[in-house]
Amino acid sequence: MAPLNHQVNPKVNAVIEACPALPAVPAVLARVSAMIADDTASAKSLGEIIQHDEALAARVMRCANSARFGVPGKTFDLPTSIARLGSTELIRIIARHEAAKIIPSRGTVYGLSRTALWRNAVGGAVAAEMLAKSSKLTDPQQAYVAALLRDIGKLVVDSVLDIDSVESGDGSHQFVDAERAALGMDHAQLGSALANKWGLPQVIANAIGAHHNPPAPDDQDHDPLIDVVHAADMITLWSGLGAGDDGTQYALADHVRESLQIDRKTAETMAATTWERVRELENELGIAA
Repeated sequence: MAPLNHQVNPKVNAVIEACPALPAVPAVLARVSAMIADDTASAKSLGEIIQHDEALAARVMRCANSARFGVPGKTFDLPTSIARLGSTELIRIIARHEAAKIIPSRGTVYGLSRTALWRNAVGGAVAAEMLAKSSKLTDPQQAYVAALLRDIGKLVVDSVLDIDSVESGDGSHQFVDAERAALGMDHAQLGSALANKWGLPQVIANAIGAHHNPPAPDDQDHDPLIDVVHAADMITLWSGLGAGDDGTQYALADHVRESLQIDRKTAETMAATTWERVRELENELGIAA
């Protein structure tokens, strides 16, 4: 298997370049992802980014003054909100805010609404952070961002194919198989190339590209971050968050199950916790169920 960070197949790039309406580069997300990779993401440095984005600043203050973080009878301004929330929560807020900009209005070819796409993305992020913390094998903040963006390749597929091209019909096969048949590549490969185009850290691009087929421990491309994102994807499907028409056709890789110590009880607990946390976020943000 060739290294995951090798030069992207020209055919993959050609498909991306041919897309008529891809979202703009999420510059803030790229910057924050680089800060996480360099271990320079602090409340102060993140605050410098937040204060220059009115919508993001409003979201931070809304979170700081929510039932989960607020204090009855008090209203926190932006500097206080940033200090109270801290770098970990600020990264979550920034990542979700930026990801919301690039989630399409719908996932037509996947049988998903925009809300379902959002739930699936955020559910994966929540699950990945839990797995990273429990396993202590990779950085939880990086896992959150990588899992949040794991399906950005679907933006490309949804732009260039119609529903008949990749429809799974009775749900008896994976969409990735139909993508490969129609395009010669799947959404994971396209997502990795798109992440590179956007200037996201290579480790995140790698995790996006291999999240359906994580390399084995003896493979030169093995990375615990990929294992965590792969497992988070499965937990999100098990929780029923934006599973789509083919959600039952994916399986957790055996070596990932072993390395992350995911037995049935753990999987059920994490799926339930992920579902609950996403619903809490929906309530906080006023997203319709």
